[in-house]
Amino acid sequence: MKKRSLLVALGFGLAALTPAVAQAPKTPPAAAVPPLPVLLTGTERAQTLAAASASLNRLASVQGRFVQVAPDGRVTQGSVYLQKPGKVRFDYDPPNALLIVADGATVAIEDRRLKDVSRIPLRSTPLYYVLKRDVNLERDARITKVARSGDSILVTARDRTGEAEGEITLTFAASGYDLRHWEIVDAQRQMTRISLANLRAAPRLDPKLFRVQDAKDPTARRKG
Repeated sequence: MKKRSLLVALGFGLAALTPAVAQAPKTPPAAAVPPLPVLLTGTERAQTLAAASASLNRLASVQGRFVQVAPDGRVTQGSVYLQKPGKVRFDYDPPNALLIVADGATVAIEDRRLKDVSRIPLRSTPLYYVLKRDVNLERDARITKVARSGDSILVTARDRTGEAEGEITLTFAASGYDLRHWEIVDAQRQMTRISLANLRAAPRLDPKLFRVQDAKDPTARRKG
């Protein structure tokens, strides 16, 4: 799998890799369109970034549901398990055969139908900013925009080192700063959105949730 496809997948834009499992979302009525974002600057910008970082740091060990909208509008969903630092599992509902798992160092994309696993370093994906032990967005990333749009706060970031392509926009509730969703725009300007729902604390997640064994590894059975 090419690096670009992997990076899109790690923004969870798997349009080229996944079957359609639901209809594309309907265009919302005009009244539902959010107002234009208002850029935040100075002290307000700094305070907003600090509050957003604190929100991400509160996501220590949780589970819930996610909905993914791919660049072509296709919608997939599944269960999400997150344990910081560095671990997350996106388990897609059938008939989708994909599983995405970060184990703290790498991110594995498994196609269970093809019995194929591809991996890239966690640090080279946008997930890195969500899964760090101690998130400080202003320190960790190159922040290109901090804005308020209606009842939402938007923070857009790029990798300072250039190792990770594209950019991520994190959207928080303006009240409480709960993480609502994030959007990944890749180097080809294709956008994927992941929305979170029903998140709840889960302090006893099974460590096996964050392991993916390469099915083609001849020692896989012995290792397991």
